Amino acid sequence: MFSVAWTLMTDHRPNQGQHVDVNPRPLREYNVTLSSGEVIYILARSSEQAAWSALELAADRTLKLVDVRQSDEW
Repeated sequence: MFSVAWTLMTDHRPNQGQHVDVNPRPLREYNVTLSSGEVIYILARSSEQAAWSALELAADRTLKLVDVRQSDEW
């Protein structure tokens, strides 16, 4: 009997020639400021990914995206 983890691993094998990122970038926290003044915190692997996610978030709320900044690191 196989575990759920094993099934998920084997059912999602990449196609031949498909790139597999074995060492993904760590998630970083970003502050998203919307036109309403609301600040939302999101996690992303890069500033570009954060910007696209923030833009989608603003569009879903029918607001404008004002700013995306990486949160201060400790």
